[in-house]
Amino acid sequence: MLKKLFKFIFIDKSLKDDVEFLKKVALFSGLSDKALRKIALILFKKTYIAGERIYKEKQEAEVLYLVKEGQVKISGLGNEKIIGQGSFFGEISLFKDRKHDSSAIAAQNCELYLVYRVKFDDMVEDDAKIGLKIMKNLSAIFSVRLKCVEV
Repeated sequence: MLKKLFKFIFIDKSLKDDVEFLKKVALFSGLSDKALRKIALILFKKTYIAGERIYKEKQEAEVLYLVKEGQVKISGLGNEKIIGQGSFFGEISLFKDRKHDSSAIAAQNCELYLVYRVKFDDMVEDDAKIGLKIMKNLSAIFSVRLKCVEV
């Protein structure tokens, strides 16, 4: 009991805030607070001003982007979409070496959380259950995006 109390007291407020944000991101749905803390510890926080390039087409893709605040415009392959708070993009880069087939620009001032593939791989190697749950969530998200019907 005392050990849990000390853990609770000494968890950084910023880490708590990050965990609360991650709870709202569909990609991390159903993960425990402990798992979310592990993810929060590998986040890199970056701020972009409106109009600033986040990445360009044909650039190496090695980052998952989580939109903490603001909006991002993704353009490519004849499509354009706006990604807002609580959403994510660049998820394929976590699982496959590739180059971006789109570009991303801050549509307004925004704060993004970046998850680098190398950090993600290390975390999943340490706790495969987290990786499996994220893969299941990603599969469900892709099914909805593609309007697939479960067979």
